[in-house]
Amino acid sequence: MAQMLKSVRQALNLLELLQHLPSLGVSDAADKLGISSSTAHRLLATMQAANFVQQTGPGRKYQLGPAMKSFRDSAAIDQLLEISAPPMVTLRDQTGETVHLATLSGTSTKFIAAFESPQLMRVISRVGRILPAHTTAAGKLLLSYLSADELTDLYPDRRLDHGTTASLQTLDDLLVELESVRQLGYGRNMAESEPGIAALAVPVTARDGQFTYALTVSGPDSRFNPERKLALSEREESLLTMLRQAARRIEATFPL
Repeated sequence: MAQMLKSVRQALNLLELLQHLPSLGVSDAADKLGISSSTAHRLLATMQAANFVQQTGPGRKYQLGPAMKSFRDSAAIDQLLEISAPPMVTLRDQTGETVHLATLSGTSTKFIAAFESPQLMRVISRVGRILPAHTTAAGKLLLSYLSADELTDLYPDRRLDHGTTASLQTLDDLLVELESVRQLGYGRNMAESEPGIAALAVPVTARDGQFTYALTVSGPDSRFNPERKLALSEREESLLTMLRQAARRIEATFPL
């Protein structure tokens, strides 16, 4: 019984370490817990079988698995929502447009917070709605953090369904768009999720780099880019500047 309790304590200590580290190797785990590498490997293998940890990335290090990820993400999101509310309200007031915070869920954009524009013609809150990621500014921004292999796994048939006539149609189109997003540092939606709606999105990243969300501003495309040009309009340039400033304010406060 004493040995079992000791193993349980060691496993809990490993989970606590992984709450604060992006990943952990067997040798690192052994050193931090003061146990042998063989014991660390046995613990991690047992936890992996129960989906508490998973192996990924270079060196096949361990990170939190599906059984733990939802708890970690839920706590992070609750904290982020509390911290991001004041900058989001300020951004809404500065721009006069609707502001959202969004995350990626597979091939979908999930909106987790919103502050609506006071204007009569506005984008209403999308909190609780799921939209195809390739059609939204937030979704394209967050997809840009994935590798080509990860994107191929997400879109095995290479066709991109849903959206509007303006949205991307194939994975190849998406890959080209995402390369541009990576270089520019923002996502853009021009009537791709809904006709007449435009949006811009920038990243909000926790200090440890482990959590990335998208902060967006959206409204009628007649206010964003009335001539519907491929280049950013002066209005979009201004919105993008304010959007980035708001994202930096959130990041500066986020304690992770």
